[in-house]
Amino acid sequence: MKFRAVLLIFALLFAFQAVDAQSYLLLRKKGSMRRYTFFKGSEMVYRMKGYDQFFTDRITDFADSTIILENNILLIEQLDVVDVRNARSNRSTIVRNAEGLLPVAGVGLMALDIVNHSVIDGNEFSLDQRTTITAAAMVASGYALKFMRRKYIKLYKPNFEAYIVGQ
Repeated sequence: MKFRAVLLIFALLFAFQAVDAQSYLLLRKKGSMRRYTFFKGSEMVYRMKGYDQFFTDRITDFADSTIILENNILLIEQLDVVDVRNARSNRSTIVRNAEGLLPVAGVGLMALDIVNHSVIDGNEFSLDQRTTITAAAMVASGYALKFMRRKYIKLYKPNFEAYIVGQ
């Protein structure tokens, strides 16, 4: 029985010898806990140094300090600005979901109040002040959360950094 356990352990060590962790591109502001990650297969929108336009490409692999894209090979030092709206972030899930749901819930609340007041109760068309204020606050807070979210990482500024993790 002990021989089988030892043989199993050696077989597992041999089988998982070539397995390594998934590598990914990490973008962050120095001194901040917020980080943005791009994995293999994710779409990246970026601007290279010396260019005025943004390029959209899909990441296929990572090398030492090189990002291998479907149509380009890019050194990290060549990145100027990266659009992080498509990146995974450690931003709170409730905040991420609230920026999309609050405006929809506010408009839905307003529509329900209008239908309830006009159609079901049979009154003439009018807006309830309290419901209108609540719906407007929901819509405004949802769009404020979306507006306050970071959209670009400007790597030409010294307080931002990018590096590949897992190599």
